Amino acid sequence: MNRNFFILVLGLGILVLGLAFLIFTKTMQTPSCQPGELPEKFIHQHEVSDFDKEVFEKRREVILENLDADIIVMSAGAGVDFRYFTGFDERRGIAVFIPGDEKPFRLFVTPWEVYTVMWTGEVYGTEGALEKFGADAAHPIGDFDEMLPELLHGKERIFVHGNDNRIRNEVDRILQATGQQAGIHDIQPVLEEHRVIKDEWEIAQLRQAVDVTVKAHQYVLRTVEPGQAEYEVQAEIEYIFRRNGLTPGFSSIVGSGPNSCLLHHTRNDRTMKDGDLLLMDIGAASLGGYSADVTRTIPVNGTFSPEQREIYELVLKASDAAMEKMQPGYHMLDCNHKAMEIMVEGLHQMGLIPDTTSWWQKRFYIQHRVNHYIGLETHDAGDYGFDTDKRDEHILTPEIRGREILPGMVMTLEPGLYFMENLLDGIHEMFGHLATEEELNAFVEEVRPVYEKYEGIGVRIEDDILITENGYENLSAGAPRTIREIEAAMKR
Repeated sequence: MNRNFFILVLGLGILVLGLAFLIFTKTMQTPSCQPGELPEKFIHQHEVSDFDKEVFEKRREVILENLDADIIVMSAGAGVDFRYFTGFDERRGIAVFIPGDEKPFRLFVTPWEVYTVMWTGEVYGTEGALEKFGADAAHPIGDFDEMLPELLHGKERIFVHGNDNRIRNEVDRILQATGQQAGIHDIQPVLEEHRVIKDEWEIAQLRQAVDVTVKAHQYVLRTVEPGQAEYEVQAEIEYIFRRNGLTPGFSSIVGSGPNSCLLHHTRNDRTMKDGDLLLMDIGAASLGGYSADVTRTIPVNGTFSPEQREIYELVLKASDAAMEKMQPGYHMLDCNHKAMEIMVEGLHQMGLIPDTTSWWQKRFYIQHRVNHYIGLETHDAGDYGFDTDKRDEHILTPEIRGREILPGMVMTLEPGLYFMENLLDGIHEMFGHLATEEELNAFVEEVRPVYEKYEGIGVRIEDDILITENGYENLSAGAPRTIREIEAAMKR
């Protein structure tokens, strides 16, 4: 009895010690975060306000210096240009600016009324229009139609916004009814050109958005694992955004495996497998509404396969070389053409582009240019110096360089290669108007054995670049970019 009792006690002791060891090991492997908690490294310290009245006053002053306007009339129907001009971010609002007037800046806003607030939430009201947004006069928005004829009286050069149809129609109606002779001009091109060069407050807004986006990328590196759904990763990303008080600037793209080859995959419903790549194209929007746009491609299991590594290294090489051309002295597309040069040569050496003089063979792999402005919109407004709609003309044409790069521009750098499943089977549809059936068949026969090695691999590396007086700054450098950095960050 005593001997059996001793064996029983000893066995129970060993069991308890084993369970304690397992619990300890699990605790060491899992981030020790309680609900609602987050390690300090993923918390952004906000150092810029969501609105600065002096910034917007100065902005309007600069815009008006070279704008011969008697009056500007614009509403929230103009889109983000209205926010850029006024700072006002409610869904309904109208601004009237009359240079030299006793009250040059007027805002027409939703008044604060109990029933309105109950249904739509808090509004700034006329008091907020005066105190926060610096209007010289503020009126209930319902008074606008009655007051507009008097505000337009005697004005010869009237500026409205090209997207603001309601205001344009109302101005037309009043001019016709009164017989007033006046010219109506579009302020949209003026505002969009001003948005190209960011001021210090805007740059601070973008730093805020990019920093939180980088933290989201860093967080995923330590939490992602096979068996998760793409939407679970999206939830982790947007948790970081929300936990830092920001919102998504656009629909998060979280594509794994074959979905990494889809440029705008937003369903995010696939379950990730061991051996998949995961492409995350994400961006937080700052308190002032400025959107980041940062992409990283990582191995779900923490280690790149040889084929994934080969494609990733080629895209990274293109990115590093192109980044050196994103500074004053170069033009908008110089970075694009450098990236294309490197990727095309790499694909040629791999046996994927037999003829580097063939435009369609190169275009089969090259889907987009590598840069666009960011700001109040993810693809921000502004002239590039070439027709952005005609991508087949500029992506692979080095002679098309675009406008000069200037300090204060902020834009992406995002080379990518996508080996979509069954893409070779669609080559006749894609390029049947440029090559004979025999040429297309010969291409497919030659490259298919190589292409199939990489099928299902999509890699994009996207950074947000600030152009400075003497060079550039990679605002998103904190998100691991190299294979070594990514794999090190993913070690459990």
